[in-house]
Amino acid sequence: MKLSAIQKTTQAVADAISEAVGLETEIISDEQKIVAGTGRYRAKIGSIEQCGDSSTNEIYGMIFRTGVNYIIENAQEHPDYWGVEGELAEVCCPIELDGKVIGIIGLVAFDEEQRSLIIEKKQSLLNFCNKMAYLLSTKAKEMAVTNGMKTIISSIDEGVLYVSNNGTVIECNEQAARLFNASYSEIVGSNIQSICSDKFVIDVVGMGTAFRNVERRFTNPDGKTLHFMMDIYPIKLVENEEGELDPDAECVGTVISIRDMADIKQMVYELTDNSITDTYSEIIGESKAIRNVKGYINRVADSQSSVLITGDSGTGKSLVAKAIHNNSSKRDKPFIHVNCAAIPDTLIESELFGYEAGAFTGAKESGKPGKFEMADGGTIFLDEIGDIPIHLQGKLLHVLQFGKFERVGGTREISVDIRVIAATNRNLETMIRDREFREDLFFRLNVIPIHMPSLRERREDLPMLLDHAVSKYSEMLGKPVQGINEETMLMLMSYDWPGNVRELENVIEFAINMEDSPVITTSSLPESFKRGGAVYRNDLTLEEQCRAFEKQIIERVLKEEGYSVSSKRKAAARLGIGEATLYRKINSLGINSKGEQ
Repeated sequence: MKLSAIQKTTQAVADAISEAVGLETEIISDEQKIVAGTGRYRAKIGSIEQCGDSSTNEIYGMIFRTGVNYIIENAQEHPDYWGVEGELAEVCCPIELDGKVIGIIGLVAFDEEQRSLIIEKKQSLLNFCNKMAYLLSTKAKEMAVTNGMKTIISSIDEGVLYVSNNGTVIECNEQAARLFNASYSEIVGSNIQSICSDKFVIDVVGMGTAFRNVERRFTNPDGKTLHFMMDIYPIKLVENEEGELDPDAECVGTVISIRDMADIKQMVYELTDNSITDTYSEIIGESKAIRNVKGYINRVADSQSSVLITGDSGTGKSLVAKAIHNNSSKRDKPFIHVNCAAIPDTLIESELFGYEAGAFTGAKESGKPGKFEMADGGTIFLDEIGDIPIHLQGKLLHVLQFGKFERVGGTREISVDIRVIAATNRNLETMIRDREFREDLFFRLNVIPIHMPSLRERREDLPMLLDHAVSKYSEMLGKPVQGINEETMLMLMSYDWPGNVRELENVIEFAINMEDSPVITTSSLPESFKRGGAVYRNDLTLEEQCRAFEKQIIERVLKEEGYSVSSKRKAAARLGIGEATLYRKINSLGINSKGEQ
């Protein structure tokens, strides 16, 4: 650490010494440059003192090599004193930092009165000078820590604050400023209390005790509630004889590492979501459509070919992608889920392919890898692929064809070994006709097409899905709800579920939150669900309600399949009953067999 880095402090010390003892003062750096001075030395700041060579036998050179104090009572006759300004006597004191001399304080006499002062009070002057040297050494060390801390802090993705013992924020990184919804200049130099109202955090600053994974919630000056997870580390500079930090050493500052709880929850979700699970356990259902999906998963899991999963929103396309990965030989490699619809067009290229240092304003100095690099060796799942901008589809096609790409702002091709799975709820063929999606990219993605059916296409799976949702959310919410009563089940079974499995789980989660009895009743269902078309009659017997529900199911399937003989054959197969049984039910339930209004 150079004294020139704290030049203002060094000059202030020189002025204070000279004012206190009545002697001119010079302070030189380890380069033997004058960095501060009073009297005639002030004009010489920046110039080389004596010969500028620490290897010589002159006084300053010896001090730099040995680190000892020197008192010269008669400079004119001293063989190793190289003064050229008429110096008569001098008190010389080294400034040491971590065992190395980084500078020298010199108290100089230029007349006999000053020389007598040095001779008479040499010990007290030396003691005073040593205290001033320690002050400069401490300041230099603090600056070294601050500079080092600034370098470290700026490279950390988490929010980080470096706080002095009196609560002043010495340094912070951009992430911390973003988390506190303030600018760098507003935070650095302010007291921790001005940005953090949490008494615990305020009290532990300077305490010298480390705290890990401390969850804190408080309100910032703008009235916004902040919810953070914090790690708090004391900074101690004194080492023991073994070179380890002395636990009893004085705390010189505190580093606070900050993570947004929302980010942590997302990270935990992603880690949990990416864990290896039973391949089919989360794909609930035993209908023919679902059995077909599971059969596809089993057959294509170990292939390297691209897969395109289609289906309405909320049907569970991401579960299919994960099941393919988890049932493959890549199961212990990365599974990177990218929601293309959630990334702004201006950022999606850098998110997918990464960027080099300086690629654009705000880019990290070290650059950043993209999702394709993170997925190397494993699987990348491009959810909502239909939302990829047209200008980026060519670069995506290149990766699929050659397994190579360039980062944003880069010139070097990066090779990756990945399996690509894509999903969409949009009609890509229509988008191709409208010139919104590249045909060549579609064919490259659609090597293995898998359709995830909507609940309308597999209504026979509803009881199993409802039972699974009740078990899942009653356990998650800690409520002893064990099932659904008959009236509510009829209502749930008769609903069209346009939001598919996602909507079904939301309705059940809401109901369990509202329910006070052991079973879900109609009163606990959300009003929006009831307004959405779910109907029930509480004046009918169970048999009458079942017949009404059965009629509704058959009418819906006939409407979807058609009313011809071949269509009714398909409808019977879909319902899992024989053709004769279907015709018998059409007659007994009073169903219009020709579809006439």
